[in-house]
Parts: sequence; structure tokens; C-alpha cells
Amino acid sequence: YDDQFWWKKDDLVFWENQFNRTTKKSVLELAAGTGRIANVLIDNCRYIGLEISQDYVDYGNAKFPESNSKYLVQGDMRSFNLNQSFNYIFIGFNSLLHLLSEEEVSQCLESIKKHMNKDSVLYIDIFSPHQHHFNSPDTEQKIVEFFDTEQKCQSTIIENTSYNINSEIITVNWKYSDGKKIYRKFKFKMKIFYPDTINRILIDHNFKIH
Repeated sequence: YDDQFWWKKDDLVFWENQFNRTTKKSVLELAAGTGRIANVLIDNCRYIGLEISQDYVDYGNAKFPESNSKYLVQGDMRSFNLNQSFNYIFIGFNSLLHLLSEEEVSQCLESIKKHMNKDSVLYIDIFSPHQHHFNSPDTEQKIVEFFDTEQKCQSTIIENTSYNINSEIITVNWKYSDGKKIYRKFKFKMKIFYPDTINRILIDHNFKIH
């Protein structure tokens, strides 16, 4: 994960600006991955990251060996209970789109509300749907190059996508090429939420949108 998303840095300054100016305020990140964003927040915030993958949690916490705190904890953002409220809660880098139905998003929002007080703020970072998300399954494109530290080779991810207009779900297929052969394949799904849809869901759950 860290290898192939080496380029994803454009959001770090945004999150730093939002939270690092709020000295020692509490921040909860949902779908925290391997601690990519945590790394720029933990010095100035009381940070906790919730992540569903125990492997990611263990790997992420190992990045901070000098700390006695475990910044990342294992949990499912659809249903979690940390027994505390937070000043700020955020879901970065399109991670909400891994919830594949409105019902799952509703479950997530209800869990979030249990961790908010009257002054808490929730941030959601998701892309606005664009035509290139709905390419023909026959259309392949190179999306990123990176050094694969596991395979010890320079790698290219080749992507094709298919869109189900009824479920509004994109199926993403990644093929990993070392320049000579495809050595790995990976498939995942993402739910498309159009702006009017995500706004409606938030309002239905009594969120005020800024």
C-alpha cells in the first residue's frame, strides 16, 4: 500500500492546516490505512485512527516505535464504539466509497454521531463522479508507477473499470506489470455517490453541511 501510494501527498497539507492549528484537540480518522495521514498529525493532535485491517494497524503502529501510544486501532467504521467523543472526525482519500450501499453509509454515520459532541465537525473527502470513472471495460490505462519493495522491481499498475448503472458501483481491476509480465491482479469495488445523494444522506442523518 505504501509503495504504490507514494505519490499521494496533496491532501496532507490540507489535513495539517485543519487540525494542527487546533492544539491538542482530539481527532478521529476512519479507514486510517497504514497511518499515511496520521504521520503528519500525531505531534499536535490527540489522534486515533480506526482501520478494519489488523495487518494495516500493526504495520502502521510500527512506524511510531518511539511512542508508547497505539495510534491505530482495529475496527469497522460501520459499527464501532471507542467510548469517547472527538472534536474532529474525518474520512480521507475516498475511503467512504468502500461502503457499497446507502445502508452501510447510514450505519457509519450513526456510529460517527455517537462519537460527536455539539461542537464536533465531520470531514468527508470523496471524489465527484467524472466521465473517466465510467470507461469501457476494454479501456486500459496506466495509472501509477512505483517500486515494489516486496518484489524488488519497478512496477506499473494498469487499470480498467466497469460501471453498474443500477447499483452505481464501479468495479476496478488492477494488473501489476514489471515490464515483462503481469505478476499480480487485484480487484475492488467503489460506490459512486453523486453530490445530491451524499448531501441528502447527510441531511437525513441530521448533519448540517458547511
